[in-house]
Amino acid sequence: MSLHMQFTTLLAMIGTGMIIGACFDTYAHIFNRSERHRFIVWIADILFWVVQALYVFYTLLVINNGQVRLYIFFSILCGYATYQALFQRMYVRLLQKIIHIFVTLYRLIVRMFYYIIILPLRLLYRFCIFLFITTCHVVLSVGKILYKVIYGCIQFLLRPFIWIGRFIWKRTPFRFQAAVGRFFHMGKGFLLKVANTFRKKG
Repeated sequence: MSLHMQFTTLLAMIGTGMIIGACFDTYAHIFNRSERHRFIVWIADILFWVVQALYVFYTLLVINNGQVRLYIFFSILCGYATYQALFQRMYVRLLQKIIHIFVTLYRLIVRMFYYIIILPLRLLYRFCIFLFITTCHVVLSVGKILYKVIYGCIQFLLRPFIWIGRFIWKRTPFRFQAAVGRFFHMGKGFLLKVANTFRKKG
């Protein structure tokens, strides 16, 4: 490996160490490791470091065809330490501002979605329910009024026939009245027997 390539690799690994430090702070702030279950944190940490290892290997593959030397690991540690000493506070502040902006935008979008779509749909649903209940009450009220009017008209129209029927019934002989009574009594008994028969079969 030439001196130029070694120097390039050294600088690249220092930069990679700084990027790994920034990625770790980003991961820690976004994932919020302190509020997660230990098993989930363990799995997430493994995945994070696997991704970082793949990133380092890809960088080496691009720069020096994937050749690994001992100074590469020291370069990564040097870059990570440089990030911790010089850039971490500034990056964390910037990261917190970016996260705050994204959270604010997310909440704004959620509120806009609620007031533009969800709230009108809820109001429309309540209006439809109110309209349906009101219509049912109106229909029932009108139905009761029509029933009373029709029932009163029928009573009024049938009243002369009822009076005539009662007058004729009172003028009929008692034997005829008794025969009609027995006929209706027999018919009632027959209907009760038929009903009991169907009940037993059911």
